[in-house]
Order: sequence, then structure tokens, then C-alpha cells
Amino acid sequence: MSVVSSIALLISVEFLVVLSQSSQGDIADLFYDVNFNGPLFNQPVYTVTTSNFTIASPINTTLFIFNLQPQSIFTLPSYVLAARSLNSIAEIGVTLSDSTFRADFISNFTYRVVNKISPLNYFSPYHRYVFYITATQFFPNRPSTSSTAIAQIDLVNCNVYAPLFIIANPTFSISEAASVGTQFGTVFATDADNDSITFSISPPPIQFSIDQYTGVLRLDQALQTITSIPLIFNVTATDDASSCSPTCSNCGQLSSTTTITIAIQTTNTQAPRFLNQLCGSTFSLLETSQSGTNITTVAAVDNDLAVGSSITAYSKFQLLQYNQTNNIRIAQLQTSETFSYSKPGTTRVWYLSILATDLGTPSLQCNSNSQQIDYINHDAVSFFLAICTVRINLIEANIYAPVFTITKWNITIYNASNPALIRIVAYDADLGTSGIVDYYIGTLNVPYFTINKTTGAIIYQAGVTFSNLNSTLFPVQFTVFAQDRGIPPRISPANATITLYLDTSNAIYPAVWLNPTSGELNIGISEEFFAMYPMRPVFDNNRNFNGSIIYQLNLQSPSLMIVSNLFPGTNTPFSAITPTTNNNIFTSGISVTSTLDAEIQDSYLLQLFINTNPSLSGWTKITLSDENNKIPTFSFSTLDMNILGDQVGLRAIAQIPAFDRDLTSPNNFVQYSINQALNGAMIINQFFIDNSATIWTNSTFALQNQSSYRIIITAYDGAPAWSLTSNGSSNTQNFQLNLFIVGNNNNSPNFNQTVPINISIIETTANGTGILNLTVYDLDVTTVLNIGILSGNTKNAFLFEMILDNSDDPYRTEYQAICQLSVVSALDYENINLYTLVLFAFDSNNLATININVNLLPNNSKAPVFNLQPGTLSYQYVVKENQVVPVLNGNSIVANDINIPATPLVFSIISTGQESLTSLYLNQSNNTVTIGIGSPGLVRDPPFGYSIYNFSIRATDQNGTGVSTYVPVSISVLDINNNEPIPTNWPWIMNEGILNVSILMIFTDFDDYAFNNTVPFTVQVISPPQFTLIPTLSFNGTCTLQYNGILSRSVAKNVTVTMMGTDVKQFSVNISIPIIVGDVPNNDPISDGSKTITIIYVNNYQESLQSVNLGSVYVVNSNDWFLAANGYSVLDVSNGQTFNVSQGFLSTPTLLYPGSYTVHIQVKKNLVSGQSAAISTINIGVTSIDSEFVRQASTIRIQGETPESLIDPTLGNRLGTLLNALASILGVSSNLINILAIRPVLQYRNPIYPPLPFDQAKQAALTDVVFYLTSLTKETIENTIDNNLSLFSSSFGITATASGPNLCINYVCPFGTICRLSRSIMSLPSTIDTNLTSFVGINIIDSPDCVNATWTTNPPSSIPPNCITYSFNNSTYCPCTSLQFLAPLGPYCEVLGATFSSSGGSYAVFDGTKFSNLAPARFSFDFTIPDSSTIGVILLCGLDTSPISDYFWIAVEIVSTRRLRFHFRDDTLTFDTVIMINASIWYHIEYQYVDSTILIMVNDEQYVVTVNNNSININNQSLAQLYLGGLPMTNSLIAALYPTLSSVNTFRGCIRNVLSNGFYLDMNNPLASSNSNSGPCNCSITNSCTTTSSAATGIIVPWYVWLIIALVLLLIGMMLLVAVLICFRHRRLRKARADAYMSNIQNDRINDKDTSGEEDNLSYNLSILKKPIYTLSDGDINSSIWTTSHGDRVNSFARAPFNEYVNRKLSEQLSISLADDTQKYYADEGDNTLTYDLSSINSSER
Repeated sequence: MSVVSSIALLISVEFLVVLSQSSQGDIADLFYDVNFNGPLFNQPVYTVTTSNFTIASPINTTLFIFNLQPQSIFTLPSYVLAARSLNSIAEIGVTLSDSTFRADFISNFTYRVVNKISPLNYFSPYHRYVFYITATQFFPNRPSTSSTAIAQIDLVNCNVYAPLFIIANPTFSISEAASVGTQFGTVFATDADNDSITFSISPPPIQFSIDQYTGVLRLDQALQTITSIPLIFNVTATDDASSCSPTCSNCGQLSSTTTITIAIQTTNTQAPRFLNQLCGSTFSLLETSQSGTNITTVAAVDNDLAVGSSITAYSKFQLLQYNQTNNIRIAQLQTSETFSYSKPGTTRVWYLSILATDLGTPSLQCNSNSQQIDYINHDAVSFFLAICTVRINLIEANIYAPVFTITKWNITIYNASNPALIRIVAYDADLGTSGIVDYYIGTLNVPYFTINKTTGAIIYQAGVTFSNLNSTLFPVQFTVFAQDRGIPPRISPANATITLYLDTSNAIYPAVWLNPTSGELNIGISEEFFAMYPMRPVFDNNRNFNGSIIYQLNLQSPSLMIVSNLFPGTNTPFSAITPTTNNNIFTSGISVTSTLDAEIQDSYLLQLFINTNPSLSGWTKITLSDENNKIPTFSFSTLDMNILGDQVGLRAIAQIPAFDRDLTSPNNFVQYSINQALNGAMIINQFFIDNSATIWTNSTFALQNQSSYRIIITAYDGAPAWSLTSNGSSNTQNFQLNLFIVGNNNNSPNFNQTVPINISIIETTANGTGILNLTVYDLDVTTVLNIGILSGNTKNAFLFEMILDNSDDPYRTEYQAICQLSVVSALDYENINLYTLVLFAFDSNNLATININVNLLPNNSKAPVFNLQPGTLSYQYVVKENQVVPVLNGNSIVANDINIPATPLVFSIISTGQESLTSLYLNQSNNTVTIGIGSPGLVRDPPFGYSIYNFSIRATDQNGTGVSTYVPVSISVLDINNNEPIPTNWPWIMNEGILNVSILMIFTDFDDYAFNNTVPFTVQVISPPQFTLIPTLSFNGTCTLQYNGILSRSVAKNVTVTMMGTDVKQFSVNISIPIIVGDVPNNDPISDGSKTITIIYVNNYQESLQSVNLGSVYVVNSNDWFLAANGYSVLDVSNGQTFNVSQGFLSTPTLLYPGSYTVHIQVKKNLVSGQSAAISTINIGVTSIDSEFVRQASTIRIQGETPESLIDPTLGNRLGTLLNALASILGVSSNLINILAIRPVLQYRNPIYPPLPFDQAKQAALTDVVFYLTSLTKETIENTIDNNLSLFSSSFGITATASGPNLCINYVCPFGTICRLSRSIMSLPSTIDTNLTSFVGINIIDSPDCVNATWTTNPPSSIPPNCITYSFNNSTYCPCTSLQFLAPLGPYCEVLGATFSSSGGSYAVFDGTKFSNLAPARFSFDFTIPDSSTIGVILLCGLDTSPISDYFWIAVEIVSTRRLRFHFRDDTLTFDTVIMINASIWYHIEYQYVDSTILIMVNDEQYVVTVNNNSININNQSLAQLYLGGLPMTNSLIAALYPTLSSVNTFRGCIRNVLSNGFYLDMNNPLASSNSNSGPCNCSITNSCTTTSSAATGIIVPWYVWLIIALVLLLIGMMLLVAVLICFRHRRLRKARADAYMSNIQNDRINDKDTSGEEDNLSYNLSILKKPIYTLSDGDINSSIWTTSHGDRVNSFARAPFNEYVNRKLSEQLSISLADDTQKYYADEGDNTLTYDLSSINSSER
């Protein structure tokens, strides 16, 4: 190879490496022995002793300062050749693993570590804090790197904690009968500094004392004065400050105080009783009473002093209790809210149960499961002994005055008038008595007329008839006022004025009562009338009233009788019956429309109204008689009580009254009995109940004989119960009383163990650990226990407390408690190894004890200790660089294990990870170690040497398996003169055409200047002789390189210059460097040239070819550095493709498709005299391949060739030679070999060294050629090549160094990661360009990925038989003959493809361990769909149970916009792709997780997203599952867990090549699946199926044509079906309209009722009668709907046919003129209560 061509070639190589590799994504480094460390710590371990820091140091005290050295191109050789040098200013983040501390940035990558809390915990493990410092350096466009150092903070104690009471403010119980000297409780306190504690009590008690060392309480004097008020004292715990270290300042004793309560337990022998005859009383409450109004005083007495009272859970009432005086407690029963008597639904009667319970021991109280009762639903109630039930009646206040509905009345008197001329109506809004109105005439001496006080009827005075009236005295006018019966009574604010006119014309009255009593009826009926006579009108045989009300109409038009209520807002359960007619005689009556209740309302005043002009009115009073239809009711259904078993004599147990809500006696008279049928003879003989509901006994109960009794009490009233089928029995209700016999603390507690107990625990047992559980028994079921430790509890190391008892069990027969002995303070085997404890249980009177021996076992609680010299913190040594030293001169490193017994120590070296310490070794003898340095010694000079090596020695006890301690070590390396001056300011460029051109040269000697090992330098050129260095002696390393003559690129484009540099001590070396001959613009013309461009891409990746450089435009031009200075214009292109030229490089803005293109480009170069033009002819060949070719492609590595030298035809067609060599060795035709990619292999050279001369660089260059061959498998090809590597050189002159190189071999990954090989297709192509040829290949990256080692996929645990693992690249290949029908297959016989049903509802579920996306990770897969309408989930990896907000949650789905939607972490991050998904095209999706960054590729599209990786420490792969093709819907929660997905099981298509962290998913082995089949994708989906016609023409009909035909036929069929259905629907509608009106009428008869208040006749809809005829419509007829409250009861009185009835009523309405419809006039008067009754009255008010 000539020098000229070498220079031209290698200049191009440098440029194109940068160009092609810049398109790569974030991939791992592609070379061996890579340093993945993050920033360099100046120490691997930072140790802090007590000289400058104590546990009491304040917050933000500096513990130590550390420095970081950011990684740079000199320390982290990543992306140097790819123009990806690291930041000039690093971005570094520092985190600490212990939140107790914080790292603060100071400056220049210097940090300080400070404490965030104070004081620190001296009793942290091994009396120290050990944590990790992690420094992470962030880089653009590449993963971050991290380094870790260790911090060891040694602690000494400083007594910073005051004693802590374990149980704050404890309460202790002691019986009034306890003897002097009784020890009854322990006050527990502990000291976090492990100091001893002394106790004191204040104010000094007379009767009690506390042991100053144990905290045990003691009774010193008998309890003579008994009080119900607990005794309260202060107990102070003071430490002895023995933990104070001499290094601590201001260290003294500390103390704490708590309050203790001593409760004196009286002997409880009597139950509380109510005083002042409270039980059964009735109290009245005025509705205007405010919240807090006193109702009555409650008093209860208990001779045992302690009484409490409560009330059952009524929200409206409360008990205000006062402090107990002696043995009596008084409380006020009060309201807790306000009341309204007239509010609808208001409760007006309450039965309250008031309870009194004592507080003695044993507690004579009641227990029940019910927590709440109300006055209707009475269940059990809790906590009472004496029980009283009182009744509270809500009394109405007279709030409102009566108001007249009409204040002016004009009445004309006819000869035929009824005795009641007119009734004046006043309305009172009050209810009850206050709402009853009396009427009075307010005018004196009114002639002829008076008023009925009760009814308001204007009637003749006694003896006056119509014939007595003197017409001259008319009109008669007077006033009427109304007064209610409330207290105080209220009078109407406005009087009514009555004007009476006399008509002497003898006109016939339009309506009259035929039975005069019908106008004034007084009827008595039973409150159960509705149930007894559902088909009859009301009648009263006692008053000879048969129920018929008869009237005569003297008009042609009929009128109905209306029944109305005088008191609006109250229930009116009556209505008029449709009359029967006999000529003009009408017979009607009153019906009951709903149930009656005399207890709620016992009388009704009704108005009977005939709507004539003038009208006819009558009045009926109906009085209800009480029936015995209410049962006696207890306030609760069951009651649990404690009673003493040793009492004698007749005594009351409890009073449990019931109440009966009937109105009258004897219906409401309640009696009681012990139920003879439900109680046994024992109960009947021992208990009885009196008429006051008090239960008595005269028996003495022994607990050991029977512990409980159940008594059934029956309450019954005093009359036979009302019933339609009554048998004469009374109403009854049963009540269950459960009696539990309790003792009075006459039994001693007992432990379940009676002999001393020996237990053993390790000395490092954590505080709070329970070490022994004991059960305490006591036959006194109401025992109150004190638990404690009497002695042996040195330094309060243990706590004995109750953790559970059965006091909440009402059915217990003995008391049981579980007590626990636990560790509450630090233990130390070396100080105390045996504790002898005396535990006790005290039941306020009796004491039980047990002895416990606690043996401590050693557990390596002390860390090894290094014996440093006083005043030193580290070991320091000095050595010369590159020197072998068996033992460093200096102190030996000595450490001791201070545990008892001591264990052997093992020493090791801990480095920062950056420095190479492989030459260091340790010499250990017992607990002493020295450091030796082996060959080649320590390196001091760059690029990988250091002047000081900082590391740590780790000592680990228990022979290397126990606890470790670190000590810093530093070795200072002295410089020796072992480096020569070398030039370092590359690149060097000398331009052509300049006489004696020169450039600056800078020489550097990396020896230490301080040792006089460098300047001055002596430099000289060895060859070629045309070059000289000036001066040859340099004191600053700077000189000039000069070429004596003129350089020309036509002669050489680069020159190798060899020179020698010598330092001051004559250390020298010869070094060769490349000099580039620089191009300068010239005046040479250009001429035509031609070029070939070969392009290959993956199907559906053609967008990656848009607007990228496809190669340079070539013409013959001596100025090859100035392509951009030329002018370019595209003259023509074959096949209609568009091409552009920019900066001398060809590109296309549109998609390229397979085929051939010829492009003619005119190139113009500016000359001094004008322009020179030439034509460049470029022939372009484009091919595409399936992505499967890339997966199965083979790789061969060539040395001594660059990608450019392989494709440049001027260098001998080296690529053709390689193809022939491959064809020969593999035994195939070279035409079958498809070259997919030609890529350089990056090799690192530290930038402090000058680059190699170009010929040497080419000899060392490595190039990978990736190719595909259909007839052979990848594994066969690469194995054959590996076996014949030597033939390439011997037979073809090509040096092949590797086949299928596995980059993970010898590849060093960071801690916590493992190397996995993966192959990716990058988004941009790889372009290799020379003058005559360009190769635009697929940018295939074989990446050694460092993936997460904890959560990652793994190869199969068992490899199939006949598998081969190749030694040359450690890859495995299995023939998998039996599964070939399911191909493609993976290397371990994994079936790589699966088809998901075209009908939807498909899915396949795989174990979560087969898939990982925990950073760092990489996974990918391919998919295709049969048509563009397909939507649904393609892939989801997530949990199968809530919550799903987890880092494993990731999903990919196709949405309705035909785009891919990516979900991360439960939709906290979602985005859609730009690419549109089309049918029958394979799409490749690839993820790479780098920390919290996710890099995504969809074919040639790229995306970058960031997720918050906050659950990295809680992931569990076993909880996750991988779902392909959809999610299961039946009997599965998984679909519901992901509501943000568009459609979970509608995906249709194929999925293949699911690759996670280097291993394929076996589609043939899902955990579960539905409608999915493993194997190759169905051809109907990939559009690769063809159908050949049987005709001779051989026409091929694609499958989609048949699909279109089928869809068209289906559409025609559906249209015909729709037409038939429409015709059928029209026929149904025509028929339905004919019946619509009558159908609606029939519905109204059943469901509708007039709600406007005019009348309640039948169940007809009479709302139509309210409107003028011209406003009626079908909508109006159906506008008023009502539902009866008793739909099951139908009034079946005689009625006219409905059509006739409506027509008749409409005719009646038309007969009344609108001018006379006075209802309109009075619509707004008064309260709108009876206005509809007044249509016959002509009022003057408008």
C-alpha cells in the first residue's frame, strides 16, 4: 500500500468512525477491562473516632470531609473514539445509606458528612454506625456510574439520655384489707445509656414506700381511712452517670419523673340503688325547652362508695353527673337538643333506661353485646346494675294563634236552610289541645243568631225559626273571633265579619240532609276498624248509626259529598264513599282508608261538604276506642349481671321494668312472672319477681357449684290481646337475665409454672424482644392484677408486663392473664452473664412469685479493634514506584477481638476500586499483619498511577465470617525516573504548499518535576530527515517541528515522523507520530467521477434512511477537504426518487424502496479564473430484509482492515475476497451471503498518549462483518468459521481473529450487575464511505449489557439433550429436531412465536421471573397484526394483586388511533407513539432501562422517558406476571387492576422473539393461555398466503379478496334484516295507538290518585276535573300519579263505569261558568286549607 493511499484512507477512517457511531443508542462499552466505577473517593473507608466527635455533638457537626475525583476521558475510557467524551464539569450526586447522616457539598467536589440527629445511639450494633456513601456521576447520552465508600463512626457513651419510664403514669391497685409489708407493684424505668437507676417518691407518703434500686412499691402502714379518690404520687428515676466517658463534656446525672396512681380497692358487697322513687315515673317536657333543660334529678346510693350512672344511647338526652358525696351520686337528666311538637314524624314519647353501676372490685355490673338501643328497637344494653325506666312526654306549647281562612262572609238565608246556616273556619297551626279552636261572637245583641262554640256553626237562637225573622232588620252584621285552648290561650289577630241577608222568595234550597243527624254526627269506632271491617263504611251500633249518610239534591246536576279534615298537616285516614242514587236521593258514607292508632290520635273532626250553590255542610266527630294491640316491651332483650356468691338473706337483684303503649287500662297494665315453661325448677325455686319488676332471691350461691344462671322473665298486660283470631291470651314479651356468680377476691393468683425457670438468650437480643410468656390464673373472675419484678433486675434490663387477659369475656369462670418477660435494655455478656429474677403477680390482696434465671450467651457483640499508635488515625507508609517490597517499612497492623471468647481474625485489603492494588499482599501472623508489594510494584505516573494510594485494611472476626472493622492505610509512592518526554498536543497538521511549514510541539514527561526527573528536555527527529525540531533543548517542553521544503497531498496525505525525547536524567525513547498533510484550496479543475452506493435496511425501517448521509458525492478533485465549498445540483434521478446534496453528501427526504437508482449530480468548483464543472454519476442499489435475518445473522471479526478498506475497490476489493473466503469455507455460493453490517470495533488508547501512525493503526484495527446465510444456522456458521480461522490468512490473505465474538467474555460489569449479550437494530443506519463506494448498512449493535443481577432472567435450569456449548464464544445451541415444526426456535429450544386468535379474547400468561424491567435491563419483542382495526394489549408485565403502583408495571397496547400506547407504573407515565400501526408488517419494540431512564425504540423511532424508581428495594419478581396478547377476564382480578388500559383482551395478531436480558421467552410453556397457539405466525396475518385457481389461467387470488367478498355479503344480509324489522315495528305501533288511550285510563285506575285535596273518590284520576276543558291533553290525564300506602286493600264499593263517570264530571264542570268559579278568588287567601270548600260563597274580596 502506498503512503499516499494510506493517508487518504485513514483520515477517512477517523472521520467516519465519529459519524457512524454517533447514531448508536445508549449501549454498554464495547471493549474489555472497562472501568465502570463512578467518581473516585480519596479513601475507600472513612473512620471517625471520639477525638473530634461524640454522640452528644450537636446537629450538623462535621464528622469528616471527603473528596471526589470525577471520571474523565483519562480515567473512564468510554466513547472516546465515538466523540462521546465525558463532561468537562461533572454532575455528581452523593447519597448515604443511613438517614442519620447527610453529605453536604462544599466546593470542587469536596463534601462533608454531618449528623442529622443528636444525640446518637451509643447502643447501635457494636457501638458504631457503619454506612455506605454512594457517589453517582451523570453523563449525557449514556448511563450513569456509581462508586461506594464506607463510613465507620465509632462511638463512646456520654450519658445523654435521662431514664425513661417504660409504662408512663402507671396505676397500681391494692385492697383495703392488704397487710403491712405487702409489695404490690413495680415502677419500670430504663436508661438508654445503660446507667444504674435509683428511685424516689414524692410527696413522701406515710403509708407507702418505693425501693430505691428496684422500683418496687411497698405498703408500710395499714389502710385505715378508705377513700374512693385514688392516691397520686410522683416517682423520680435518676441515673448514676456511670456511662460518662472522659472525652465527654458537661456530663452529669439525669433524671425523669412520672405520676403513679394507687387505687384503694374496697370490698364490693352491695349493688347501687336508685332513690326518690324514680323508677316508673312520668315527666313532661315542653317543646320550647332549650338544650340542657333539667328534667329531673337522679340519685343512686351504694354503701360501697363507688357509683357511676349512665343513660342508654338516646341522642336527645344526657346525664350530667356530679362528684359523689359519700355513698350517693346525683345526676341531672337533661335534654341535649331542642324539640318541635308539630314537626312531621316527631317522636313525642320516650321511655328512657337509666343505669347505675358501681366501681368496686369485683365489679357488680352488667355486660352485653349490644352497644345502642332506641325507643322502638329494644335490644340488650351495656354496663348497668340498678335499672330504672322513666317516661318523658313531649308537651305542646301554644305557639300559634288561630287565623280565619276568610275574614268576610256574605250569607243569604233561604226558607229551606239547614239549622246550621254556615260554619266559620279558623285554622291553628298548633297540634293537639293548642290547635283546638273555640268561636265567639264579638258583637253585642245580635238578633236571631248565635254561634256553636266548638264547631263555629252560625245557628238560630233558641226558639227562632225562619218564620220569626223580620226582614227589616236585615242585613244582620256581626263579628266573630276565635280562641284556641292552649296555655295560655291565643285569640285570632283578625276577626271575621259575618253579613246575613234574608231571601223571602221561598226559593228551593239546592241540597238538604234527609236525616237531620247527618249534619252533626258523633261516632265511636274501634282503632282496629280498618282491619276488622275493610269493606264497610264507618258505623256505630251504640248510637244507632248504620253508616249511611243521605242527602237530597234539588238541582238537575248531581254533586258528590266530600270528606275533609279541619287540621291541615295531620293524617286524614277517611274519605267519602261514592254515592248510590235513587232519583235525586243520594246515599253515601265515610270509609277508613288506612290503619288507625288511638295511641297517636284518638279523635277526628271531619267536615262533610256537598258542592252546591249555596253549599251543604255537615260535621262528624269520630272517636277511637283503645284496643289491646300493643305488647309489653323491655328496654333491652338480654342482660348479663355479676352478683356476689357469698351473700345471704332476702335481697333484690335488679329492677327490669317493661312498658305497654296501649292507651287505657287494663290494656296498658304490665305484670311479671318467672316463666314456668322456659325456666327449670332450680330457677323457679331460687328467684321470684314482684309487680314492680324487681327480681329477688333468698339463696346463697357457691361459685364452685354453679357459676351462672339464666332466668327467663315474662311481662304480660292486663287484658286479652286484640286479634282477629284472639284466643283470650294477654300480650307478652320475654326477657333473659344472665347471672354470673363472682367471688370477693378470696383466692390467690397462681402462675402456670411452680418451679424456677431457666432460659438462655443471646447477649445481642434486641430491646422489646419477649423472652418468656407466663400465664396467671385466679379463681376470682374480677381480679385486677399488678405485674412486676421484685428483685434481680440489674440496671433494669427486663420488663414484666401483662399483654392479654380475659376480663372482656362475660362467661369466664376464672380470671386468666398472659404476662411477658421482655428485654428493655442493652445486655453485655462480658459484664453480666446471669440474671436471677423474682417475678410477681398481685391481685390487690394476694401475692404470687416465681424465680427466673436468665443466662446470657455470647454472640460476637464487639467488633475487632485496631491498635493504632496514640494520636494516629491510620497507618502510613512510603515506597518507591515499581519497587518490590516484601514487607513495608513501618508499624505492623495489629487488631484484637475483644469478645469473650476471642476468635481468629482475617485481614483483607479494601480499595477504592479505581486504583490498581493487585500487586499488594498481606502477611498475617495471628492478629498481626504486614503489607508486601509484589511485581511490578505500585505505579505512580499517569495514566493509571497515583502518588498516594489510599485503601483500608479490614479485620473480620470469627475467622473471616463475623464482624468487620476498617482502618485507613495510605502508601506514598516516590517517583523514579522511568518516563521519557513524549509529544502530547495532537493532532498535528501541516498544510501543503507552504515552504518550510512548521507546527507547535509540546513534550510532556509524566515523572514528578519535584524530583528533578523532567526538564530540560533534549529532542530530535530521527526520520525522515526533512523534519527538524527547534530548539533541541527545551526547559518548558515546547518546541517547533518544521518541514524543510513543501508538502503536497498529491505525494502523501500523511507522514510518519520518528523522534527521540530525552529528559534531564538521560531517560529517552524513540516514538513515531502521524503528521497529517493538510489540504488547502487550490486552482486545479475537477473532472467527472462515478460511484456505487449499496443500501440494505430492515423492512419498515426505511424512515431511518430519510435525511441521512448516504455517502459523499465523488468527482476527481485534488481538494478533497473542501467538499462543502463546491456547488451541487441534482440533474436527474431514475425511478422518480428525490435526492439532495448537502455539504457534499447525498441524502433523500423521502422513503427509499428496494430497487436501483441512478443519480446524476453536477459539481462546480470555484477557481481563480472561473468555475470548473463535472458530473458525478452515482448508482444506488437498495434491498430490504426481514428483521429475522438480523437475529440469525453471523459475525466474523477481521484484523488489519477497516470498514473503508474492505469496501474500497482501489485497495483490491477486500470485501469480495472475504465473501469468497466465506463461501469457500462454508461450502456455499458467495451470492447467497448477504452482508448486513460492516462495523469498526472500538479499541481504547488513553488520550495522554499520541495516536499511532496510520499504518500501525490500520494493522491493529478490528472490523466486524455481520452477514446472513439462509441455508445454515448461525451457530453452524460461526462454529465452522472458528474451526477454520487460519485458512482465511493462509488461503485468502485475510486475518480473521474471531467468529461470533461474545463480548461478555472477560467483560467486567459494575457491582450488582451481570453481563448479558443482546443484539439491537439502531434507528439510524451505519454509513461507510470511500471515494468510489459507500455501504449503508444496518446499524447492528451486539451489546454486552450489564443488567441487574438480582432480578433478571436466567437460562433453563436443565438444558435439552444433544445441546452443544461452544468454547470459543460460550454460546449454546440445541438442535431441537422434534420442535422444528414450531420454528423459529431459540438456542435452548424456546418456541419464539405465538399467534393470538382473530376472534379476540386471547392471552398467554408467563411467570414473572421470565421477564425483568428492573434497571439496568433490556428487553424486546416483535409483533404484527392482521388488519389496522386491531386494538388491545400486546404486552403487560405487572402484579396480579393490588396495589399495582409498582416498578414492574409496564404495558404496551394498540389504541383506536392505530398508535402504540406505552404505560409505565400504573399510568403515572403514558405516551403514544408517532408511528401508525399497519397490517401485516412486523414491528420491533425494544426497551432499555438505565436507572430511571427508559430508552424505547419502535422500529426506527426513538423515545426517552423517565420514571420515578421509588420501589427498587421492595420488588419481588415472584409477585409479577407477564401477559401477552391480552389479560384474562373470567374469574380474574388482573383486568380490574388496570382500568387505564383501553381494551384488555381484543388483540389479534402474532408476537415473537420476546427477549429479556439476553434470554428468549418460551412461548410453548405459558402458565395459562386462551385462544393462543405457539409456533410460526399464521400466513393470513402476515399476508403471505396465496390461493391458486383451478382454472388454467393460474390467477392468484389473495386471501383479503375473499375476506372483502364475505364482508359485502354479510352487509347486504344485515340491511335486509333491518328492513324487515322496521316493517314489523310499524305494524306494532299502529296497533298500539288504537289501545293507547284506554290503556292509559286503565293504568290510572290502578295507580293514580288526585293529590290536590278536592276529593278522594275511588282510585280514579280526578285531576282532569281541576282544569278547564280546553286545557286537557293526554299528558294532563297522566300528570298526577300517586301510590297508596295500602296497595293491597281495594275499596270495592259500588261505583259507576269509569267512562260514564268522567263524562258526567266533565259535564258538571262545564255547567259552572268561569265567572262563578270562586275557587280562583280564594286561591291565595289564608293558608289555602279549605278554599276548595267555599265555591258557593260570593266574596267581595278579590
